[in-house]
Amino acid sequence: MVFFTTFIVLAIFGLIDTGYLIYTHNKKKPMVCPLDHDCSKVTESKWSTVLGVRNEFLGFLFYFGMVCVCLAAILAPSAQGLFLLLLFMGTGIGVLYSAILVGVQFVVIKDYCFYCMISASITLLLFINSIVLLNK
Repeated sequence: MVFFTTFIVLAIFGLIDTGYLIYTHNKKKPMVCPLDHDCSKVTESKWSTVLGVRNEFLGFLFYFGMVCVCLAAILAPSAQGLFLLLLFMGTGIGVLYSAILVGVQFVVIKDYCFYCMISASITLLLFINSIVLLNK
């Protein structure tokens, strides 16, 4: 049960992180970006959307979906194997997408967004957690 709990807590932190990005963008508020970087250089770049959908919104949907699937795995033990496989596949896709976005930040934009890096880290931790859950 510990890994289910950590998975849900991590996903909630991801919801908070992406929720902050969505809020600052929609309210056109300046983003507080620690470590002396210009987060808006990344979040307002041409790479901040995919097919017209903002990356932070996709991230929010990802984390929300991961919470829902994890709760389903807990509440439906008879189908737990399927839900754990979905968690593994979902987080695997999330890690690949995050890796691409991190690459774009460092190679193309030549700057990074602190909150985007937190999201990528959370996604990696979720992926590792999903491997542990799948192997239990």
